[in-house]
Amino acid sequence: MDNHKLIFYIHILGICFPITLTYVFFVDIFTGQEIRPVTIMIMAFGYAVMIKINPVFHFLWDKWKNDLMRKNK
Repeated sequence: MDNHKLIFYIHILGICFPITLTYVFFVDIFTGQEIRPVTIMIMAFGYAVMIKINPVFHFLWDKWKNDLMRKNK
């Protein structure tokens, strides 16, 4: 496997994990299960890393913003 492709997949997983953990968090709340503090810490860390250093997230965010601005004109 190409190294660039592997890094790309790692960045995609860096987007998927915090979002999935957010859904798990809310499902735990609605079902009355225990919410562990480590879940909240990992979720916050995942979002911070995703927003600060994930180039795939920034590319998708810019693409989404540009599409919205183009549709509003």
